[in-house]
Amino acid sequence: MSSPLAVFGSINMDLVIYSNHKPDEGETIFGNSFETFQGGKGANQAVAVSRLGSDVSFIGKVGNDVFGKQLQESLISESVNVEMLDSHEGESGVAFINVFEDIVENQIIVVSGSNAFVESQQVSKESLNQIDILLSQLEVPPKQIEDLFIRAKGSCFRILNTAPAVKISEELLKNTDLLVMNETELETLSGVTLESRNIDSIISSIKGLSLKNHQSIIITLGSQGVYVCQDQKGELINGHEVHAIDTTGSGDCFIGALASNYLETENLYEAALFGNKAAALSTTKKGASLSMPTQDEVENWFQTF
Repeated sequence: MSSPLAVFGSINMDLVIYSNHKPDEGETIFGNSFETFQGGKGANQAVAVSRLGSDVSFIGKVGNDVFGKQLQESLISESVNVEMLDSHEGESGVAFINVFEDIVENQIIVVSGSNAFVESQQVSKESLNQIDILLSQLEVPPKQIEDLFIRAKGSCFRILNTAPAVKISEELLKNTDLLVMNETELETLSGVTLESRNIDSIISSIKGLSLKNHQSIIITLGSQGVYVCQDQKGELINGHEVHAIDTTGSGDCFIGALASNYLETENLYEAALFGNKAAALSTTKKGASLSMPTQDEVENWFQTF
């Protein structure tokens, strides 16, 4: 049994060190604290969807190590359907994250572990027929995403978050209904170097992708907001000023909130507006999945804008 919204993606144990500043090459510095969180782009997005009140399934793999059990229990505690979460005879995925608090930036190194063995066939035909929105990212094998998206053609609205920035096949590109990416990922996909935060440059790169009329694309611009292009028409949604303490997972929050809202409204611009606010709110808390806001938090925060 699947949910109307399903996430096909990665799940990691995040090992996070907080320090004041970024060390120079070869320099040793003291950190302020060390914490562990459930992470992985797929799991983060699934938790974001669930906290916003939507029924969501997570499709992926955890290892048979101690992290695997903890990660599965964490998803269950967040009311995420894990019937299609399988176990792999090996290590779970992990992410090593350095958060530099003075400049509110992070550096992330991911070791894929069990995420490298996620398969399209974990989703049965029966389950696929129950899914309205199918969401994926590039921390699981792109070939498996491509196969699943082809199988889902005509029955699901397929969202691909092209992160991390790796090349994808033309087949996967043409079998995606909505692409969500940041500027770095747009550069990788288009092969064109962008002028930072330059909308004209972004529009030119999008045109170079030669997307079909039914395909939409959203470019996330960090604190500057998001650029939404649908039916060959684009619009900029400005960002929000907040006291950010940790941006880890904010992009995943945006995508999860976007998908959750789109499931209800089927209006991409409204969904992006909602996701933009949810993502800004998430940066005011530590952690990835743990920073995802609830529906009440976002709605109450709406009143200040």
